[in-house]
Amino acid sequence: MHHPAFTTGVIETPPKLDEKEFPVRALSMAETESQLGSYHLWSYHLPEARQYIQQAVKDDPKLGFAHENMGFLDFRDGKDEEATREFSQAYELDNSLYLSLFYMTMLSAVTRSDKPADQASLHDALLKTLDLNRQFAPAYVELALLDIRQGKYSAALGVARRAEQLEPARAGYHLLSGQILLRLGRGTEASAFARYVAERWFGPDHDEAVALWNDIPEQQRGQGDPLLEEIPKDTQTAEGIVHSTTCPDDDSMIVVLNRGDQALTFHGKFPFMSGFSDTVWYGTDHFNICRHVEGLRAIVRYKPSAESRYAGELAELEFREELPTLPAPKADTATSK
Repeated sequence: MHHPAFTTGVIETPPKLDEKEFPVRALSMAETESQLGSYHLWSYHLPEARQYIQQAVKDDPKLGFAHENMGFLDFRDGKDEEATREFSQAYELDNSLYLSLFYMTMLSAVTRSDKPADQASLHDALLKTLDLNRQFAPAYVELALLDIRQGKYSAALGVARRAEQLEPARAGYHLLSGQILLRLGRGTEASAFARYVAERWFGPDHDEAVALWNDIPEQQRGQGDPLLEEIPKDTQTAEGIVHSTTCPDDDSMIVVLNRGDQALTFHGKFPFMSGFSDTVWYGTDHFNICRHVEGLRAIVRYKPSAESRYAGELAELEFREELPTLPAPKADTATSK
């Protein structure tokens, strides 16, 4: 008989707590509305969230948390300029709002700049975000991605592993460390990261692990069966950079993919399998398949169309971060810590 193994731990009994010793204060009406709006926002009850948050901003225009929540609403609606203004105002009113600082930073042009001054500004803003919340894993991921762009692979590995420790349930965080190890010439270790994810996750996460494994020189892949993608039956695959996405209604989607000089159009009817790398900065809480995916690398599984006006019908859609091109392969060197 097979007995499943569970990870176990020990939690010490906390000292006796006296609720009467807790600091207590009454919330203003705007604070109450903003908290209720935030609950509905993060629970994806958007109509209720909008009602509470808009009222909170009206009742107290100087409440930073209300503006932060309004920024998230604007971001979900694809109104990036309005969202940036809300996040900036929120942080100006309350400089403890680390999410506002992070979002206003990531929505700014410095994230896409190769200028040393802009990259230094991005680095400083990410460090400031972590000063406000040392447990915020996405900021460590962005530091790692910046270090990769600058060729600082050892530094990148350190912050990527910290993100892994904070959120080990994120498959993409393990794969980011694997990608960095590969760039450090430590392919055997990278293959262990790829296999770890491929054996525990399915769908887009599994396929991303296979992509890492395929990039590793064959002699460094270690022992075990080859890793294979999970491809839907009777489909073909296309890869490229997302040029545009359109969702005409709640039931359908159109994706235009740039593949070299060729533009491929795909139509889809919901539901179909979709997913994205955990390293996409806005993550699962605010990911919308119809917005903010332009420029991401996409892997499309599709059934060819009988019509010439588009390439095919979507069966699966995966979005991934576009990392810098791998350097020339190196022999394995050290081991990760």
